[in-house]
Amino acid sequence: MLLKRIKALPQGVKASVAFFMASIVTKGISYIIIPIYTRILPPEVFGQTSIFMTWLEIFGIFAMFCLSYGVFNNGMLDNPDKRDEYSFSMLVLSNIITAIFTVVIIALYPLIKEIVGLDFSLIILMCVLFVFQPAYNFWTTKQRYELKYKYVVLWTLISAIASPTVAIVCILTTDSSKLYARLFGAELTLVAIYVVFYIYLAIKSKFKIETKYWKGALLFNLPLIPHYLSVYLLGNSNKLLISNIVGDAEVAYYSIAQSVASITLVVWTAVNSSLVPYTYEKCQQKDYKSISRVALPILTVFGAMCIMVAMFAPEVVAIMATSDYTEAIYAIPPIIGGVFFQVQYFLYANIVYYYKKSKYVMVASVTSVVLNFALGILLIYNFGYLAAGYATLICYLIQAAIDYIAMRKVARDQVYNMKYVGILSLVVLCVSVFSIFLYSNAYIRYGIILALVTLLIIFSKKIISTIKNIKAK
Repeated sequence: MLLKRIKALPQGVKASVAFFMASIVTKGISYIIIPIYTRILPPEVFGQTSIFMTWLEIFGIFAMFCLSYGVFNNGMLDNPDKRDEYSFSMLVLSNIITAIFTVVIIALYPLIKEIVGLDFSLIILMCVLFVFQPAYNFWTTKQRYELKYKYVVLWTLISAIASPTVAIVCILTTDSSKLYARLFGAELTLVAIYVVFYIYLAIKSKFKIETKYWKGALLFNLPLIPHYLSVYLLGNSNKLLISNIVGDAEVAYYSIAQSVASITLVVWTAVNSSLVPYTYEKCQQKDYKSISRVALPILTVFGAMCIMVAMFAPEVVAIMATSDYTEAIYAIPPIIGGVFFQVQYFLYANIVYYYKKSKYVMVASVTSVVLNFALGILLIYNFGYLAAGYATLICYLIQAAIDYIAMRKVARDQVYNMKYVGILSLVVLCVSVFSIFLYSNAYIRYGIILALVTLLIIFSKKIISTIKNIKAK
């Protein structure tokens, strides 16, 4: 009976649930792995790993040109009969950009090393990743857009398990550099997986390259590169600042806090992958009320999750790391507050992207990241690494405000009930930051968590109905 009910669900609902569960499981695996890493790697090496991953993301924005992001969704919408050719064409374009990036970074390596502090072999590892990773990104994005969830879930789980497993084996069996064992073990495993999808995309498209897609993609993404860079730096530049101002061990502590706070983003990432095509369709119909009816209940649930994570911070950190990382709990509340405003950016930017007014999103992101650098330097120098989260919180709030203004300008409508959004934001922010003063009193914290869980159960039917509405057209 249950199996029949599941089969009877709309394809969009089944895809949304599958992507959500896959995200939960894979993120859960990554959180299970973190306690292992914190126990087999010294804090300095854990911090250096975090720095490598930060530079990998920063360089990847330029080397891969973010072609699997918003522009790819637009390509799926505009070319329904040539999606395979579009995917492979974008892959070739990405490789051309990667080749140019590789030549430049090798030529400038002496200068690059002074800035990033990474060995040449790690730079080459990055460039190899940049060649093959887009193939996997394009494939998964296309599958998600078409609501084909089975193989995406399978390969997501394979990647999530294989990469850290090989890395841990390499760390435990090597007597040399633990940093190299961690990075090469994990990343080369992913490269092997990406190669499979590179070959698949090439064969599926019959090696057909449509260069006519390139100009549009470049023109769409060029103004967005500063935006994508700013978005990433807004969430991760604090690691670079802490590394240079305080030290790599403190980067490890801040990274743990950030990992805990980002638990809630697992849910949002899964839901937003289905919310994007839904938003696009309703924008075509100028049906903004439907967007609001679906998005605001989801935002409310997300706010409740943010509060629960802030309240559970001491317990989560105790599970994820050793007692050396205990003070990281005090960085979590401001970071989680910033995450809530970060999610609001997506709600507004989804609509701005539909209208292809990417320059407005760029303005918000660049403004926020410049301010974050200035505030981050000021606060970290004067108050230590724990203050970095407050700088990011302020900047995410500003970014969300600017993106909301941009959305109103392009849509000529406020779309969402902003009075409700404002009150919800104030509640989440105040309760999250106030939780710092409750870390010594577990009973009060557990009482608040119990109350939130009770409310979620009471309104569970409404929540489930809302999620179904995303794709049950």
